[in-house]
Amino acid sequence: MYADDNDDTFPRSQHSAFANNQLPWERAVAPQLGSSTTAWTNLLAGTYHCVADQHPSTLSYGMNVYFELGPDDDYAGKPQTWRKLVQIRRPAAMVSTAETSTGTDHIMPEYWITVQDVMSDVDSRRHRAKSNYSFVDGHAQLLPITQTFSRPNLDGWNPLLAP
Repeated sequence: MYADDNDDTFPRSQHSAFANNQLPWERAVAPQLGSSTTAWTNLLAGTYHCVADQHPSTLSYGMNVYFELGPDDDYAGKPQTWRKLVQIRRPAAMVSTAETSTGTDHIMPEYWITVQDVMSDVDSRRHRAKSNYSFVDGHAQLLPITQTFSRPNLDGWNPLLAP
């Protein structure tokens, strides 16, 4: 819904929003969730917080930063950006947000090499070795980490490597 209202672009996380004079995703999508950007903190206790998360004052979900990286950023793959929804060739296979173990509003998969790397960012302890993921096409699933990332065969985070 955010992309529909904003020239087909993804919102940014705190990773790059402020540097680009934009609101981070948790504030930017608040109007689509029936809240205002100034009252977004109400979402922190509800929509943005998993009931199984033991840290009540933090975000439970982080955005995939591949949707805000620029060609000068250090990441595996070709120098390309994926700022627009239409640039994602497999939206049903591409993770947009997931449960974060860090409490930040973004997840940085461009540095992952092993499943253990993923586990340092994506929280798989809340739901018996599974996490909630939302995908670019809008659907959500509870999955084990290995169904979104298991190199060299699977990387549902990097738009160049979408399964």
